[in-house]
Amino acid sequence: MLDAVDSNRPERRSALIAHELSRLDVDIAALSEVRFPGVGSLQEHGAGYTLFWSGKPATERRLSGVSFMIRTSIASKLENLPTGHSDRIMSMRLPLKNEQYATLFSVYAPTLQAEPAEKDRFYSELRGHLQSIPADDKVIILGDFNARVGQDVDAWKGVLGRHGVGNCNDNGRLLLEFCTEQQLVITNTIFQQKDRLKTTWMHPRSKHWHLIDYILVRQKDLKDVLHTRVMPSAECRTDHRLVRCQLRMHLTPKPRKRGPPTKKFDLKKLQSAEVKADFQAGLQSKLEIVDCPEDPSPETLWDQLKTAILQTSEEVLGFTTKRNKDWFDENNQEIQELLTKKRSSHQAHLAQPSCPVKKAAFRLICSNLQRKLREIQNKWWTNLAEKTQLCADTGDYRGFYEALKAVYGPTHHVQSPLRSTDGQALFTDKTSILNRWSEHFQVLFSADRVVQDSAVLRIPQKPVIVELDELPSMEEVSKAIEQLKSGKAAGVDRIPPEIWKDGGPTLHSKLHELLVCCWEQSKLPRDLRDAVIITLYKNKGEKSDCSNYRGITLLSIAGKILARVLLNRLVPTIAEDHLPETQCGFRTNRAPQTWCSS
Repeated sequence: MLDAVDSNRPERRSALIAHELSRLDVDIAALSEVRFPGVGSLQEHGAGYTLFWSGKPATERRLSGVSFMIRTSIASKLENLPTGHSDRIMSMRLPLKNEQYATLFSVYAPTLQAEPAEKDRFYSELRGHLQSIPADDKVIILGDFNARVGQDVDAWKGVLGRHGVGNCNDNGRLLLEFCTEQQLVITNTIFQQKDRLKTTWMHPRSKHWHLIDYILVRQKDLKDVLHTRVMPSAECRTDHRLVRCQLRMHLTPKPRKRGPPTKKFDLKKLQSAEVKADFQAGLQSKLEIVDCPEDPSPETLWDQLKTAILQTSEEVLGFTTKRNKDWFDENNQEIQELLTKKRSSHQAHLAQPSCPVKKAAFRLICSNLQRKLREIQNKWWTNLAEKTQLCADTGDYRGFYEALKAVYGPTHHVQSPLRSTDGQALFTDKTSILNRWSEHFQVLFSADRVVQDSAVLRIPQKPVIVELDELPSMEEVSKAIEQLKSGKAAGVDRIPPEIWKDGGPTLHSKLHELLVCCWEQSKLPRDLRDAVIITLYKNKGEKSDCSNYRGITLLSIAGKILARVLLNRLVPTIAEDHLPETQCGFRTNRAPQTWCSS
């Protein structure tokens, strides 16, 4: 799947494979020879799959690599991240019903020409991982074993079925001995079918088809296997055929979301004067009919205000449709039509493989597909370059950086299992990772700092400024709202700054009423206090160490408005009178200066 620098084929082979898996209704696929560096994940939004891979470091030559491509709806149910043990072995644990689990392995065994020590090391490592999983787990091993197991069912009872293919070689004996030891069965040999539905790879010189890609399960779980067969119609420009196994397993139902939806409001509609007027009118009508209690609390006022804002925004603005700005997904319809033509030609070629006309026609369509994909990709890049240059020339920095994000294509998310505080344990499940982050930031933010009384007494005492304790005025709130920057992310309340800026006088009046109530009762609603911490890797040190990440805090916009009111009061009364001129950062009309001497 790795695209070489000197290759003339288009990128995003992961998208082509994901669409092919979606067409064949495959939930989980194991891929070999992925050749991506390190470990990470990539989400294909158009097809609805997520790719997790494990390979060699970027500094080494990559001829192996294994991965799982999983439906995103299933990947969200995983309790643990798929774990990459090496460039040849990767595992994942899938939760099933009735508190059962299935452990899946994606493997890529050494070839027949590899050194015996390398083969022994591979099977020894795989054996160790199998022995470490619970005995009650269902085990499914998928991958390219580079082995021919033959059809000697009498010598390998319980391991081989009666419908094997060809003869056994040295790698096949290693695999059969391993399956016998671990009580595994090769499901490819269980079902009676044509040889073309069993063989997976054609030898480049002899042109003979062999079975070297297998799906193994525990012998006690063979009853769960409904069918295992090759899918000749799957065409992903590889010399291996896809092996599909249908199993009778039921996943644990996905827990229901208890929080608000994570969709974003379509704020671009507020640029229209008519929509803006409708939004303000709808918001005013909802706020006027709200019953205000005699002794309101900040939490009650906030809940009423937030409910009115969210309901009006959903009715008038609606939600944005998520678009992945990528050349493949933006031209998905045209690409799918090309793939359909190639698929039809491939089926005709499979029906008569010896027909030179159909073979030539299939090759011609493949060539035209590659040429058309390159044209689509080049056109997309040209348009993106022109848009980026236009944004740079006109000073549209927001559009400029959005275009830069599109340049890098789909984001490769790096898996981040974390180590415990003492560095001994490695956490891979989501719950333990969240608890580790919570522990890290609690230690970071709750450090006890002791200030001596003598140091406090040495601080010059200033007179108390009573005016700072006055209730916030409507003018202060309106000024703070005007100072908000558009385009900022919303906090836990999902209300972006554009809503507050374009909400109209009624919304500003209700917010002023809320802030006055908070000021008088010295209490803040929970949404104005809570924050979401997002971690960014510093690109140095181990990824499993929490200290190598930078925390970014996402706050509520309403809380920022209150903070801006306080800041506008403090800067002219305190900063201007007591801060020296050298302290110029974060103050109006001042900027740090750099002095140089010759």
